[in-house]
Amino acid sequence: MQGNILIGEVGGSSSRWAFLATDGSTVLLPLKGDRIPGFNPVSGDPEVFMAAVEVQIKAACPHAMTADHVVIYGAGCGSAERRQRMEDALRTRFKGMPIDVRSDLQGAALGLCGTRPGLVLILGTGMNAGYFDGTQLHQPMPSLGYVLGDEGSGADIGRCLLQDAFYQRIPDSTREALFGPQGPALGDVIEQVYRSSFPSRELASYTALVLPHRDHTYVHDLVISRFHAMAELLVTFFPSDQRAQVYATGSVAWGFKDWLAECLLDRGMTLLAAEQDPLPGLVAHHGR
Repeated sequence: MQGNILIGEVGGSSSRWAFLATDGSTVLLPLKGDRIPGFNPVSGDPEVFMAAVEVQIKAACPHAMTADHVVIYGAGCGSAERRQRMEDALRTRFKGMPIDVRSDLQGAALGLCGTRPGLVLILGTGMNAGYFDGTQLHQPMPSLGYVLGDEGSGADIGRCLLQDAFYQRIPDSTREALFGPQGPALGDVIEQVYRSSFPSRELASYTALVLPHRDHTYVHDLVISRFHAMAELLVTFFPSDQRAQVYATGSVAWGFKDWLAECLLDRGMTLLAAEQDPLPGLVAHHGR
């Protein structure tokens, strides 16, 4: 692939971008303190997503809007139909450019593993996993999304947290530390989650609440239990040689990497790397 390249690593909640110029320089977005929304072709609003992307790219790196190639690694882009939806969204702003849409799991494999084999795990708003043999990605485990699956993800942990709060299964001291003296308001939460255009993102936002309270036994047990549920799926779908070494990425994998490593080790898996996102590795991959 020749010429300037714009790489997008697009999750369901947020996205990260890199512009690789032919002179070897690189611009990473968003800039510190900023945030660029993500997009999932299953349920996202393409206009809202691309309008925000255009504003930030034009402000920080206008040349990227006329890149020679656009390569996207996107959440929810595991099928041809969804990849086309992502491409259609991108073409509303990147007109006339070659656009290559790939899955976020492929991006994680290239960004974290390079050419090394291993089990690739995405653990952020959602969850997905596949085995990368150094060249090809193999995905025997179905990705069911936050309603039917996504065990161990931010949406999964957030959903269980809210259930425990409303079913009064959280110790009073922990409940107050997480939600304040009044606790979460049922009506507000129902409105927030069920009327949201991005319910998985709303659920995952509650997972951020537990990170500063890792010292509470309830928080530890909640996260560990969801990681064990996720690990059981990995054991079911991947033979022992494929899951021996794990490379993980995503906000949940990064924020709870020590607990994730503990749960994986219980099932005979070693966590070799846990990164917030695979973009730095993707920059290196496309720069070679």
